[in-house]
Amino acid sequence: MRTVDARPVMDGSKIKWTLEQIEQTNQGRVRLDWLRFTVPLDAVVKAEPALVDVTVLDTLDQRGRDLVRMCNSADSEVYTSAHAVCTAGARQLVELLGCLEVGQSLRGMDFYTARTELLYAGEVVGQVLAGGKSTQQAGTVHFNLHGAAMLVIPMAKLAAIREFIQVAGGKITRADLSLDIWRGWTPIQVQDAYVAGEFDVRGKTPTQRNLGSWCLGHSRTFEVGSRATGKLLRFYEKGDQLFGHEANSEWTRCEVEFRDNHRVIDLDVLTRPADFFAGAYAFCRRLLAEQQVEAEAQVIRTHPELVEKTAEAKVTRTVRWLKGTAAPAIVAAFDMGGDLLAEIIDSERHRTPRRLLGVAPDQLRAAFRKVAEAFAPVAAPSFNGA
Repeated sequence: MRTVDARPVMDGSKIKWTLEQIEQTNQGRVRLDWLRFTVPLDAVVKAEPALVDVTVLDTLDQRGRDLVRMCNSADSEVYTSAHAVCTAGARQLVELLGCLEVGQSLRGMDFYTARTELLYAGEVVGQVLAGGKSTQQAGTVHFNLHGAAMLVIPMAKLAAIREFIQVAGGKITRADLSLDIWRGWTPIQVQDAYVAGEFDVRGKTPTQRNLGSWCLGHSRTFEVGSRATGKLLRFYEKGDQLFGHEANSEWTRCEVEFRDNHRVIDLDVLTRPADFFAGAYAFCRRLLAEQQVEAEAQVIRTHPELVEKTAEAKVTRTVRWLKGTAAPAIVAAFDMGGDLLAEIIDSERHRTPRRLLGVAPDQLRAAFRKVAEAFAPVAAPSFNGA
């Protein structure tokens, strides 16, 4: 008698078999591989009458009072209001999906006070998080579904998740779209496509980096974009990851990770993942065409105002640091160092402050101009010839 493996989502062969079965019903081939979304607190509380009382609402909405005390001293065995909320959220999601289980309630993560684990066959495949130090975070409940969870959630249930988020007035904060390719592609070919301009967006080439054993020709990952901008593509040798490079597997995977950094992720990504995968880059459209997948490219665009405000905030913090910390050294170099300051500027011009990474040059220039107007009076001397 054959015994069913109790941990199908954790075994490489089981994962491959599961993905092949999913493809039988998913003609679009692209699937959700990771999902994070946030809903307002009342979306969970209103469905749990026992939670609607002054103590819970005060605890989760007031900054610096009971919530800070709980955050500093909460024990995993203590059932606080934040634990009650994330457990209620986990219970609602489990009832909605019908394939996961509610696990134990523990200390929080990602700056949330508490978390309740989501389980499948005894393995942790996600979390629901609640509580926080700030009013803004404490007023939300966050759901985090790992790739292992997305393997076992039926595609039909993604529409139910979409409706839940929409009705609650929530938002998606991360969505990974994944396409598995069983043979015929390598990261080298993706690198060639990058050089050929298939990842350029509006005439601009995004950043990229190579990870893994490129010299040895295995376990390679080719990345394009960055999480800071809200769009990151990873093409990697999945077979090497799961089975070891000795297996000589041709299985590769292309993932596009969208985050709500500078972007508003359309809820339709849950029900039309192939369309949004195709809209990420021209390379993605070609990849789908070669896999004989029909898709209508849908772009998740950056939010212009959000990008502008983010760039301005980064520049403001940089200028404040410059004025408050480095200003005496700059003044001394300028007054007494002769050409020293000019030499430093010339030799270090290629370096970008870590705080300003992920911001396009034209956005940085515009932000610096705006911040300069606030910091420097109109009559202040200029050293750039203006």
